[in-house]
Amino acid sequence: IDDVLYTGRTIRAVINELFDFGRPARVQLAVLVDRGGRQLPIEASFAAARVALPAGQLLALVRGDDGKFSFKVQTASQA
Repeated sequence: IDDVLYTGRTIRAVINELFDFGRPARVQLAVLVDRGGRQLPIEASFAAARVALPAGQLLALVRGDDGKFSFKVQTASQA
């Protein structure tokens, strides 16, 4: 499970950790948002939304004062 799938590097690191315990028969990935732009051939099995953003923008999961989560689009300089 991941919040935002973008380049696939985080998921690759998780798969490497799984392989330390043996080779799984199958790995399924669930994400809140798939924003494309992969550097690796990794695809989410389940995605709540798919969003296309320019390379200079980031999608951040934020928690408001009321405790609710939402996504915020930021430029790379704001991160």
